[in-house]
Amino acid sequence: MKTLKQSSARSKNEKGFTLIEVMVAMGIFAVGILAVASMQITAFQGNRSARLRTEAVTRAAEYMENLVTQGYDTISGGSATEGEIDILWTVADDTPVSDTRTVTVTATWNDRGGSRNADFSYIIADLN
Repeated sequence: MKTLKQSSARSKNEKGFTLIEVMVAMGIFAVGILAVASMQITAFQGNRSARLRTEAVTRAAEYMENLVTQGYDTISGGSATEGEIDILWTVADDTPVSDTRTVTVTATWNDRGGSRNADFSYIIADLN
């Protein structure tokens, strides 16, 4: 049988966490979680930016391919909007030399508070 003296001596040696230790651990854990949440927000913004850039470059390349297949005599400038991307194409005659046309396709989109753009240029010669 245990005596009262043995029981109180044993409780002094028991291991455990105090309320202050638990509160400090929770504070450190909360700071870590906030850092991870901040990284996730940055990752989402980066993914959106990359998606928009990829989409804009793909659309501009598609327009360029379609314009080049039209032929020298029928090609002309224009513009279009697809979702968040504005596409403008221009045709400059006799540039850089006579009997050529320079086709420039520009895709423009807004990203992170600023306007971004991707440009493609192609020179078509009159072979007739």
